[in-house]
Amino acid sequence: MIYKRYFFAFCIGIFLASGFIVNSVSEFPLPESIALNSTDTKIFVSIPQENNQNNAQAKIELPANFQYPNGITRASNGTLYVGSIVSGKILQITPDGKTTTFFPGSKDVFSATSLRLDEQRGILWGTSPDFLGVKNADGEIVRRPHRVFAIAISTSEVLRSEVMPNQGFGNDIALDSDGGVYIIDSFQPRIYYLAPNAEKFQIWAEDELFRPQSEQIGLAGIARNSNGITVVGMYSAGKLFKITNQPEGSVKIEAIPVERQLENPDGMQFTDDGSLLIAEGAMANGDGRLVRLNVLSSGSQPQSIETLASGLKSPVNLTISDGGVWVTESQIRHRLLPKQQAEIPERFFIHQLTFDFLKLSLDLT
Repeated sequence: MIYKRYFFAFCIGIFLASGFIVNSVSEFPLPESIALNSTDTKIFVSIPQENNQNNAQAKIELPANFQYPNGITRASNGTLYVGSIVSGKILQITPDGKTTTFFPGSKDVFSATSLRLDEQRGILWGTSPDFLGVKNADGEIVRRPHRVFAIAISTSEVLRSEVMPNQGFGNDIALDSDGGVYIIDSFQPRIYYLAPNAEKFQIWAEDELFRPQSEQIGLAGIARNSNGITVVGMYSAGKLFKITNQPEGSVKIEAIPVERQLENPDGMQFTDDGSLLIAEGAMANGDGRLVRLNVLSSGSQPQSIETLASGLKSPVNLTISDGGVWVTESQIRHRLLPKQQAEIPERFFIHQLTFDFLKLSLDLT
């Protein structure tokens, strides 16, 4: 079976590249990437059309009382779940546009900077860090212990809420097929793993490469593909790292060379063709972007960065489903700039984008 898969992948690549699949190459664009998923014996062929910038865009306006959206995930039935940087309230948006409160927030769930859905087990996982803090009776800013939580989709009941170890800042998460959760720490140079039904976090990866400089934010985004390859981003430093499991139980950490320093890489996810989409916050100039990279290719050449959308206001997270991308536009930048903290935007939005590249799935079973 393995020879069949690789032989077929090779033939498809040659066949498409030669243009013999149609009468003229000009009538059928050459594929920009071909990816083999070894776990489910499928090939994904990514075929660009004339201009990837000509994408369909829509803005989903959030309720007036919902500010600074961040965590976002989408169920197979098209329902979106959206969290906030400053509130534990989680919205539920149905495919027909109806918006309701899925979870009102609680003393232990006071923000939702990341949301990932384990649909198989009916669990919505999220991170709840106290990024901006709250004022105490003396007017001082204090921060509550940062947490990771799990909520039952069927009942909106909090199944568990765990404090991050060592006063860590759990910023983003990724799930594996076993129901385990990977949690990045934006303060400490480590990534935790919470195994299914485990009571304690374990350190999955730790390296000084992940340590942020003073007054900076370290790890901020994490994505994991179906083959177990994990990519993380350093928010302030603008760097990417690839992490792979090794046979002896350790992990291998490699820097991913890119053609320019990323401007505050945040939420990220893999597409079916193996490319990585990243929300680039760009706090310095305010020109937030959605970018696309091929981070899994071998070699030491810097990877090109394709801008899919620009002009976004502090994009922080995203979810990919059914050929579409949903990006949360947090508009949080003003809260971090001098004398602009009080200039709260009137409304907040999710950007829905659909791109003009096709993904052809070829089943090799």
